Amino acid sequence: MIGVLGGYGAVGREAVRLLQSAGVGALRVGGRRPQPVAGAESRAVDVTDAASLLAFADGCRLVVNCAAPSARLSPHVAATLAAAGIALVDAGGAACADVAWPAGARALFAAGALPGLSGALPLWLADSIPKPQRLHCWFGILDGFTAAGAEDYLDGALQSGSGGPPLRGAALPFFPRPLTLQPFSDRETRYVAARLGVDESRCWLALEGQHLVRALEQARALPGAQAVDAIVAGSALDAAGRRPQAQFLIQLDGLRDGAPAAVTLRLTAPGVAHLTAACAAACALWLAGAAPTVGLAAEQVPADELIRLLRHLPSGVELEVFNAGVDDLRETSGGAL
Repeated sequence: MIGVLGGYGAVGREAVRLLQSAGVGALRVGGRRPQPVAGAESRAVDVTDAASLLAFADGCRLVVNCAAPSARLSPHVAATLAAAGIALVDAGGAACADVAWPAGARALFAAGALPGLSGALPLWLADSIPKPQRLHCWFGILDGFTAAGAEDYLDGALQSGSGGPPLRGAALPFFPRPLTLQPFSDRETRYVAARLGVDESRCWLALEGQHLVRALEQARALPGAQAVDAIVAGSALDAAGRRPQAQFLIQLDGLRDGAPAAVTLRLTAPGVAHLTAACAAACALWLAGAAPTVGLAAEQVPADELIRLLRHLPSGVELEVFNAGVDDLRETSGGAL
């Protein structure tokens, strides 16, 4: 049996659907307020209470944690399940990878959209450029955040540091409006750059609209709850009247057969919850048959295997690879001007 914590939220519901579509067998879905789930067992569970958590996990060969905010909840979930010897896939919880784990443990963290697929995709794209030299990534999310999602988004944005001043009024292909590009760097981006051996690696959050941008600028000076409220409000205003979407552009430059070459990957998904759930479900499918391993998903799961599993899931996530750089794509596909 596979258990899904936070299974009644946007990410958890989608993860359950995807796991069912993959035919994983019995599923147990847990959350604070259980709801009927077709084809699965529903349970009430308090992830902050060890006894409740262990009762939920009893009989599970693997637990997928989609409970949010992961910055606050994941450490306790990880410690409790590790002590019980239960395999874990966490859509968040990047810091948990540094916890002491018993021999033979199996756990993947940061198995979501960003971090998660944001690290796996450049590694997968590297098959197209035998000698990569420069990596540029733009991660765009146009979606309304829940309070829990906003807390995790804010935690990630603040933990990554400012990375320098934002670039306003930027244009990228496939994005219909001007963007604010906020540079950022975290453990995953540094790992990917080192793994690829590139001379230059730059990553940006690609923000459409101005309300979320202002909320992020103000967040450092606001108390936690007010900062979260500002992120929720800003994301809702920017997404109002728009179709939710997550869109990543990843450009890798280098040498192919001794000549300069560039490739660009475009990922689209019908929202950040769908993308997060798709990565978590794919990681669960991989870990269910994997040898003992503990770490961040992008560091532990072979990128080609993760993308193969992702593509077999009916998630709405689409991948396109172009034999051109972003500047060339801007001229042919349009974008904000």
